[in-house]
Amino acid sequence: MSATKFISGVVLLVTACLLLSVTQVRAETEKGRAVYHLIKAEESEVGDLPGHFLVLVEKKGLVFYENGEVATISSCVYTVDQTNEGHTAQGYEVRTFEDGSKQVLNFQFSGTAAQEGEIWYPVKGTYSYVRGTGRFEGIQGSFSASGKRFPGFATYTEFTETYTLP
Repeated sequence: MSATKFISGVVLLVTACLLLSVTQVRAETEKGRAVYHLIKAEESEVGDLPGHFLVLVEKKGLVFYENGEVATISSCVYTVDQTNEGHTAQGYEVRTFEDGSKQVLNFQFSGTAAQEGEIWYPVKGTYSYVRGTGRFEGIQGSFSASGKRFPGFATYTEFTETYTLP
């Protein structure tokens, strides 16, 4: 065998190995609804304006996916900057699935204050994946959610997630 054919064969083999070792990425899209209930809230008045508070909140809940899967919101911890006009919030959420897999998300939300006579107010926000375990190992992506917050009780949101997995 000539040196040229040998080198060509090695180059072809190395190229084939590199192409086969490229990680395949698949995109997933899921629609669903989440319901959160209040576990704990600790608020401190800022003191600059009437009704201005910073709040540390802990919630738990359930996520219902249109494909029939249900995940628990095993941890949802965040801070809220609350005024008489509305609020902004940021924090972390851990979703645990029946098989033990987890999604860890970072989120930012905002909402306006309830109008006269209303017991709820609208909220909207964005989520981004921080990490995943089990079948969500290597998860990446972000999505938006919107819903309603019932002060002192619960929050309800609807979302369409789009993420990629290796």
